[in-house]
Amino acid sequence: MNTATLDMRTPDLLTDRLGFGCGRLKGGRDKATSLRLIHAALDLGIRYFDTAPPYGLGSSESVLGDALKGRQENVRVATKVGLARPGSPGLLQKARAVVKPLASWVPGVRQAVLKGMARRAAPSNFDTGFVARSFETSLQQLQRDRVDLLLLHEARSHHELAPLQALFERYVDTGRLGAYGSSTGDPLYQLVRFGSVLQYRCPPPDATWTTVDPSDVLHGTLRFTAPAVQQAMVLDRRLTEQLASLLPRGTEPVSASGSLALAYALARFDTRLLLSTNEPRRLVATVEQLQHITASPDWRPAMQNLHAAFAPAGVPCAP
Repeated sequence: MNTATLDMRTPDLLTDRLGFGCGRLKGGRDKATSLRLIHAALDLGIRYFDTAPPYGLGSSESVLGDALKGRQENVRVATKVGLARPGSPGLLQKARAVVKPLASWVPGVRQAVLKGMARRAAPSNFDTGFVARSFETSLQQLQRDRVDLLLLHEARSHHELAPLQALFERYVDTGRLGAYGSSTGDPLYQLVRFGSVLQYRCPPPDATWTTVDPSDVLHGTLRFTAPAVQQAMVLDRRLTEQLASLLPRGTEPVSASGSLALAYALARFDTRLLLSTNEPRRLVATVEQLQHITASPDWRPAMQNLHAAFAPAGVPCAP
C-alpha cells in the first residue's frame, strides 16, 4: 500500500492489528507493575506480545511468561535472536533502582549510565549455535513449547545469515515456530531483509518513499508520530476541533495525541502496530480512547484531513 493513501477497510483493531511491545517489562521491584501491564493488555483485548532476550534488562521474557501463565486467552508471542540477554539481570535491576532517583536531579547521570551499558553490551551474534541456544532459552523463559514469530534482532549487511534459514525452517517443520523474519529499531530502509515478516519503525507521516506490507509489524507510533499530530493541531484549529470530536467528552486532544497517532496509523497502514508503556493506567487510557475514536463514523474522514496536514505539497491524499 502506498504511504500516500489511507486504507478504507475496518479491521478488528485489537486482536488483528494491535500488539504490546514488552521492552519495558522488568523484574525485581518492578515486576508487579509489569504483570499488571500484561494483564491490562489482555483485558483490553490485545493478543499479540513482542519481546526479546535483552528487553527489560534481561527479564522481559520471563516476566511475560509468568504473566501469561494461567490466562485462558489465545495469544501470539514474538521474540528475537542475535542480541544476548544481560548476564546479571538482577544486578542491573538493583543498579537501575539506585540510579533512577539520582537521574532526576544530577545532570548527566542517566546519559552516562546508558553510555556505559551500551559499551558493555554484548555484540551481535548470528552464529547458528548461539541462535539455537538463545531460542531454547527463550522458550524456557517464556514457559512455552513454541513461539509464533522469531525475528533477527538488528542484523546488519555484513552478518552471514544464510545458514539460519535451514535452522528456522526446522523449527517451523517441527511445530516450534510459526514464522520468522527480521527486525530493527530503525526505519525500513536500514532493515536487513530476512524471512517473511519485517518489523521496523513506523514511517513518518510525511513519508512517501516506502510501501508497507500487511505482514509487516510497525513500532514507534507513540514516540515518533504523536509529536507530529500535536504539531498539526497547533497549526490548524479546525483540525483540532474535528479530532476532539472523536474523543470521549472532556478529553483534551493534546493529551490524547498518542491515541490519535495510533488511530491515524491504523487508517493509513493495513498492518500490525506495537504500542508500549510502563504504566498500566496509560495503557488503559490510550486503548480506551482508541476504541472511542475508531468507533466514530467520522474516524476515517478525520484521519484523511490529518493526513492532508502532513502531506508534502503536491502529494495527493486518498479520496
